Amino acid sequence: MKIGLDFGTTNSIISFITNDKPEAYSYPPLNGEKYIPSFIAYDLEGIEIGSSARKIAVYDPEIETYGQFKMRLPLPESEFNQYFKNNRTPISVTIDYLKELLISPDNDYSFTKEQGEISRLVVSVPEIWQRDIYNLGRERLQELIKKDLGLEKQLIQLVSEPIAAASYYAWEMQRRAQEENTNPFQGNLLVCDMGGGTFDVSLCRIYSNNKIEVLYFDGEGDKGLESAGVAFDKNIVQIAYQKQFGEQIQENDSKFIRLLREFENVKIANHVKATRRLINYLDAPEDKANDEAYKFGEGYSVSLEEVQKAFTPIAQGIQKVMKRVIEQIKIQGYSIDRLFMVGGFSQFILVQEEIKNILGFERNDVRIEQSFNITNSAYAISYGACLIANGLVEPTEKYVHTLGIILETIALTGERDKINIPLIKGGSSLDSLAETNFYEKEIEPIERRVTVTLWVQIQSKGFKHQNSLADMIELPNYSPNTKYRVGMKVDRSHIAYLVIESQGGESKIEYELGEIISKMFPGYILKPDED
Repeated sequence: MKIGLDFGTTNSIISFITNDKPEAYSYPPLNGEKYIPSFIAYDLEGIEIGSSARKIAVYDPEIETYGQFKMRLPLPESEFNQYFKNNRTPISVTIDYLKELLISPDNDYSFTKEQGEISRLVVSVPEIWQRDIYNLGRERLQELIKKDLGLEKQLIQLVSEPIAAASYYAWEMQRRAQEENTNPFQGNLLVCDMGGGTFDVSLCRIYSNNKIEVLYFDGEGDKGLESAGVAFDKNIVQIAYQKQFGEQIQENDSKFIRLLREFENVKIANHVKATRRLINYLDAPEDKANDEAYKFGEGYSVSLEEVQKAFTPIAQGIQKVMKRVIEQIKIQGYSIDRLFMVGGFSQFILVQEEIKNILGFERNDVRIEQSFNITNSAYAISYGACLIANGLVEPTEKYVHTLGIILETIALTGERDKINIPLIKGGSSLDSLAETNFYEKEIEPIERRVTVTLWVQIQSKGFKHQNSLADMIELPNYSPNTKYRVGMKVDRSHIAYLVIESQGGESKIEYELGEIISKMFPGYILKPDED
């Protein structure tokens, strides 16, 4: 089976092709959920994931449970013990979760046990993981899928979530056009993806033959998860709890976890009613401010005005991203022909209104995609990853950073010399970087082991950051008269490799640079205006 996996902060979705269309997998297969909570519990009998794990967390708080572990994959190892115990890490917990979900032979509900072996796999990740050159989440996820899950040959790529959604949109519009004998949509699609932990945006050019070109991307993430749906739900619970007891509740309290789950259920079940109330509030805030928006748990409630208060920090994150997007679109002279909002939290009316207001769109603007229902919009990322895995859509992505090295060699005079070698040009398509881009000249090293200094120009702008690789590189097939070619390549998951090849291509070595680059920069997110 060729499948797509939307590995989400709050929920995960697996999709595969059936009857020539993508379909989401139910977990468990009978009467299960297609939204599979990204939640895990470790009890005496083994591992539970999904909804059953969340129930365990509510009713048996002594059991070791974890959620939101995906968004902690980029953390430095020194911070793991703040969120994990018993020597577990976000890496080990992610391995356990994905193993149970995808390939466990002991779990009757795992995908392979129910549907068969996985032959090709595409996994979606936040756009911020792709854009930030030093984000450890991308490298760690790829490594654990390939090595720990044993899916090295099956994993085709990690694809950004909004680009996966654009892929589904392009395919679905092409399919509808064929059915209706009309012309499919062609133009620039702005995909705004807000889920549990991040807000990501991509502007994609869609062509009539299911070809997609990424024109621009941006996003906002946060080390402390102070963005998107997770933060909103927590804010609501804190506001409701403080109304009753005059103080906040600790987030690791089992009561808080139970209230969080109860509010999420109410939010989903009352989506239509709450949307209508919030629209009325936005039209007449003074008249509707104190009207009840949600009621959950044992007497907990929040008003419409309190909902907006809980949303305010998320709105600020949306504004930061969208202002950058608008600025870049103006500079590049791009148009926005269609707006597609995907991800679970993007279906929330306050998210949609915030995005539309910043773009200057009226509520019923014809450019806002409204022909996709809530389900298809929520599944769009997983569906798109599935279509890419099956070769039905071909997005063209770009690598935005410029990379090179500094090597010490022997000059024509016989003296030692340092040469600066640019190897990856920012803005190149990933297709052009799949094969190694070699430096045009062969080099003559001083000795068997050489020191390499890597330099990185983030988003191909500003200062060139330099750092010597921790270990000297031992050249392959070395002899005093051998010359070498040096180059770099970038895989479809945006991970760069340094390649050194002996004269004639008899022997070569490759060094994955992801972890090395990550350690060159402190922090988690580098804004475009930072060096």
